[in-house]
Amino acid sequence: TAACAVASRRVGATPRAAAARAPPRSPIRRGADRRRFAQIVVVAAAAGDYSNEIPPAMPLVTVVEPETNRTLLCMLRRRFKLGDGQERCLCLPLDHPIDVLRGEGLDETEDLSDIGDDELAAILPDMSMELAKKGMLLQRSAFCMTVRGAVRFNETDTLVMDTGMDEESEGVEVATFQSGGSKYLVYAPMNPVLLVTKEDPATGQHTVMFDEEMDDDVLEENMAAVEEELTDAESELFDDVAGLFDDGAESDVGVGGGRG
Repeated sequence: TAACAVASRRVGATPRAAAARAPPRSPIRRGADRRRFAQIVVVAAAAGDYSNEIPPAMPLVTVVEPETNRTLLCMLRRRFKLGDGQERCLCLPLDHPIDVLRGEGLDETEDLSDIGDDELAAILPDMSMELAKKGMLLQRSAFCMTVRGAVRFNETDTLVMDTGMDEESEGVEVATFQSGGSKYLVYAPMNPVLLVTKEDPATGQHTVMFDEEMDDDVLEENMAAVEEELTDAESELFDDVAGLFDDGAESDVGVGGGRG
């Protein structure tokens, strides 16, 4: 599968965004609409030697894409049972999910085009190099591409994209680069990305569940609860950051996500 996009409210109903309005390819859910994309970073801190290592506040789990054997390290935000008794989990990627579109993205009226898997494979070396210049490591993760490192942006970097659904989605410009005579834009969704998964009791690994496999009111209740948790934590994060700039000077904000 190709890179993930700003996620929709339905599992497995996520287009990669923009004018091309490609068919859904990615089973990703998003949190409440926000002006910032943020993930809550779990840091394992050591005091002295490894025997004193402090475990993460939330368990870390591995989401696996069976078709490619790619993995995605996530925080386990919630475990719950559906109405029929089956257990499901809500997982938040530890690194930043990103996507790439054809076009500079410097003009808010510009038409940004979705790209296919073959084109994506061709531009990956140039894309990886450009992200590395900005201190980010590109990763081919399960179900999406991710970057490890601080995604830095300001208000002028905001992108509003028509995904072909009822509501627009917001993203933030991460980088622009040229490859093969075309210009491309890498962006990260502003909304927290959640995956609905099922855990394999034998291996502890998680696989993503799709719409046709699950439709339950309990899921929606748990989604809403996690969205509220992330929204509250995000607000506290940016309140703290705002306090660092009491002089009123305009600054870029670095959003923590991943372990870079």
